Amino acid sequence: MATDKRPRRAPQEADRRRDSGRTRERIINAAVGEFSAHGYSGARVTRIARAAGVNAQLISYHFDGKAGLYQAVLERGTSALDPLPAPDKPLSDIAADYVRITGRNADITRLLAWEGLGDTPEAGEHADIDRHGQGRAEFMRRIVEQLRDRRSQGELPADLDAGHLLLALYAMASAPVLLPQVARQIFGEAADHPDFQETFARQVACLVAHLRTDSAAS
Repeated sequence: MATDKRPRRAPQEADRRRDSGRTRERIINAAVGEFSAHGYSGARVTRIARAAGVNAQLISYHFDGKAGLYQAVLERGTSALDPLPAPDKPLSDIAADYVRITGRNADITRLLAWEGLGDTPEAGEHADIDRHGQGRAEFMRRIVEQLRDRRSQGELPADLDAGHLLLALYAMASAPVLLPQVARQIFGEAADHPDFQETFARQVACLVAHLRTDSAAS
């Protein structure tokens, strides 16, 4: 019986890229939960690899180690958390949207809390970490400038500092994720209900809308 002895066709470059992309995605998805739960120092590459269903060596191959993987998680996560607000959208709607975004990306919000506590790669461990921090600082400065423009247009009270307002809005949006025990102390079991985040988003919008009302009345 004749057999087909034709050489097996090597995978096309596009197929290899797709496979590589899918592997990277699985690793990043697993790393988000690991870094969120344990911080950078407590996170273990072996657990990430196990959760992603890959060999731990692939983390070094795709991300140049733990610090590079952390950087990739930060970049993807903060891009989801930091959409540039539309200048023509009411600030109350923007604030409510950010509450929703923060809730949908709770793992990244917790990761940023670890970062705030200083649990990050050592200085120089990965060159892009500092670059990412500088990029986020530039983004924040652009938001402050937008808030100043809104204040000059009468949307905000003249005595309200834009930078302090932005910090307060970030703190409000992340409060249910970072301080769930306080939410439960205030609202009881209602704070654990899936609808709580939406209720809170609407209340934040209401609060911010009052800033415009107060500004218009003054």
